[in-house]
Formats: sequence, C-alpha cells, structure tokens
Amino acid sequence: MIYETRYERTIIKQRPIDLLFQLSIPAVIGMIVIGLYPLMDGIFAGNIIGQTAMTACGVAMPLTFFNSGVSTLIGVGSASVLSRAIGKGDKKQLIKLWGI
Repeated sequence: MIYETRYERTIIKQRPIDLLFQLSIPAVIGMIVIGLYPLMDGIFAGNIIGQTAMTACGVAMPLTFFNSGVSTLIGVGSASVLSRAIGKGDKKQLIKLWGI
C-alpha cells in the first residue's frame, strides 16, 4: 500500500527527537490558545459588554477547562498507544490509528 510506505518514512524511520517536536508543537500551540481565553474574555467582555458578560465568562470558564482536560486525556492515551505501535513496528496498528 502506498500509505504504508509514507508512514514508514515519516513515523517509523524518523529520529524520535524529530518526532517529539513535530507531534508536540500543535499541542503546545493549542494549550497556549486555551490559556489565552480568560485574557481575551476579560478584555472584550469586561471592557466592552459589561459586568454581566464578565460573570457569564467566569461561569463558562470551568466548562472550557473541563473540555480541554478531556481532550488532553484522549490525546495522551492515543499517544501512548501510538508510541507502543511505533516501538513494535506494527504497521497495521499504525494505519488503524491514523485512520486510513
């Protein structure tokens, strides 16, 4: 299969340190964006809309952090399964995990 060749080249045969940076940069950017939510809410809702909107943002923020926590839980679990498949060299499992 053509996909197996591409994944052999990009996942199995790359250096682990390169994979670490390549796969972790999107997660770091996502965490930075989620961390900026309270700042942006404070600027826009607090200064422009008013006190009631700021209260609503304060109530909604735990839900945002809960969503982020669940997403991190799924991502870390998936990374563990992916790491084991890479370590074994299990191409079939890698293809299944990547969804192709």
